[in-house]
Amino acid sequence: MQASKDSVAAGRDVGAVITGDNNTITVLPTAQSASAPDQKALVTRLISECHPLDLEVHHAIHVASEESELPAYVQREHDTHLQHIVRAAQGGKSQLCVLVGESSTGKTRAAWEAIQSLAADEWRLWHPFDPTRANAALTGLAAVGPKTVVWLNEAQHYLAPPGVGEKIAAALRTLLADTHRAPILVLGTLWPVHWDHLTSLPIQLGEDPQEQSRQLLTGRQIHVPDAFTAQELVAVHGAAQADERLAQALAGAADRRITQFLAGVPALLDRYKLARAGARALLHVAMDARRLGCGIDLPAAFLEEAAMDYLSESELNSLDDDWFEQALSYTGRTAHGNTALLRRTRRRPGTEGEDSFRLADYMEQHGRRTRGQICPPASFWDAALRHLPRRTDVSALESAASARWRLRYARLLAERAHQLPWPSPALGLDVRPPAYDELDDSDSWPVDHLTCRALADLAFTAAQAADYEQAAALALEAAECCQPDALADIALQHEQAGLPVEASELAHQAAAHGAPLGLSHLAMMREEAALFEQAEHYARAAAEYGLTNTLADLAARREATGDKERAEELWEAAASYGHPAALANIARFRYESRDVEEAARIAREALDQGDAAYPYHHTSPVWRKLWPHGIEPDGTPTSHHDDAWLHTW
Repeated sequence: MQASKDSVAAGRDVGAVITGDNNTITVLPTAQSASAPDQKALVTRLISECHPLDLEVHHAIHVASEESELPAYVQREHDTHLQHIVRAAQGGKSQLCVLVGESSTGKTRAAWEAIQSLAADEWRLWHPFDPTRANAALTGLAAVGPKTVVWLNEAQHYLAPPGVGEKIAAALRTLLADTHRAPILVLGTLWPVHWDHLTSLPIQLGEDPQEQSRQLLTGRQIHVPDAFTAQELVAVHGAAQADERLAQALAGAADRRITQFLAGVPALLDRYKLARAGARALLHVAMDARRLGCGIDLPAAFLEEAAMDYLSESELNSLDDDWFEQALSYTGRTAHGNTALLRRTRRRPGTEGEDSFRLADYMEQHGRRTRGQICPPASFWDAALRHLPRRTDVSALESAASARWRLRYARLLAERAHQLPWPSPALGLDVRPPAYDELDDSDSWPVDHLTCRALADLAFTAAQAADYEQAAALALEAAECCQPDALADIALQHEQAGLPVEASELAHQAAAHGAPLGLSHLAMMREEAALFEQAEHYARAAAEYGLTNTLADLAARREATGDKERAEELWEAAASYGHPAALANIARFRYESRDVEEAARIAREALDQGDAAYPYHHTSPVWRKLWPHGIEPDGTPTSHHDDAWLHTW
């Protein structure tokens, strides 16, 4: 059956080559028509020879321990619907399906996973994009043969261009109706805004610029949600046991937006690495503030002043007069998944106050890992004294300064903190510390969330009656509202009841909702049960959320049993997550093995990381040799000296 005149434009055929590693290209003869006498051959490739990244599947987080370029795939509800369509095509009937969802929700990856079942039947794939997507599609659709997947990622580039999009839509309708060329599978992706544009009815009678597209698309869409459901998140937790990237996504993704985290992080890291000096300095200030205990909203004046000592002399002199505005513009630009390095905090209507900015969740994690051994410069502490308005932030930095022997700043910050009022929970301020020391719900219930409290009470009642399934469901509902601690407690009750798999899933969900302490408790319960590898697994999972004490506890236990090699490995793991005593203990191991020079080097790093006031470790006299009394590590004389600062030595 020959394509209609309106379906294919005259001109040369430019089929797109799907590039990949050592892939061969097969050239199919182009069907000739009167409207396209000069068409060239259509370039396709076996699905088994294609590479997902060449088909515009987003890059994900790079992890050295993972060999595959993409994380493990977790099936979701929309995948089931898509598989029905693929099976219909496999059965011989041409199909078209468009996955509709916001940026980085997993549309293209879902399409790639769906067509893998066609590879065994030697289906081919055609991805038109050269010299433009619309031109390649318009000139090549008439040549598409049976058992071909037509790959229209970002389908607006094919269907929206004025004068061309409607011809491509008509050609696709012709292709799908041509039984001689069946089966064909056309897969596309669209953002909702583009879907609305292409399928909306005309505003004025007699003018219908999207008639062909609307007829083509209507009823052939599958919605891809922004976030994972609770049930899907359980599957992610299972897959994360063997995939570190998914584990990182669970730890860092907000509101269950797993795919946005996986796709957005590489783009964020690229922007971070390419940032100019001013923007990079702001990011380092924000990273340091968050890892040392400040709340999520950082005042603009603090960021600007603190950044000064993060710049070298030449960088400082090269800054433009409006460098701060340029830096904020750069760091505030969104990447995949609508993420930004440093985003301006949105105020509620009617509220006033200084502009503040919020660091991206993953960049906060990245800062904890890469800057954990760096002590902020003087401009950071000076700016904190002048511009941080919250007592909780100033108190946190007081502790951080004293732990790093910045005793003068510790004293000044303590005085400043006493001048500031205690925050009120009713004001919606971030009063909870970044790490939880105990699972205590005595004062964690918002007064306006009585329903949430009732759900948690019902969950505990169900658990007491051994109805653990109902208890988990109610606790999860409470966690989704405002209280994840109840879910963490229910997870531990599952563990005590002999339901370890369910306990693991619930503990991970509680952590994802903001209560990671359940993972720490679960680790110690597995430790008491002599399940040592499992204990270490959950300790590492807790460390992903900033709870590093469990790794330290396990290290101490291993050393107590005489397994110093494993103890040192656990201390090194704790150090990688920023535990304040980890480097000190590693230094002790080196000192005991008579590697004094290396011990001293690590000891200095430990002090900069914040070990001076931490009571966990039992160090050797290496510390006493580093600095004389009254001198701070940066060479600044302290204004006073108090032996209480040395109580851990």
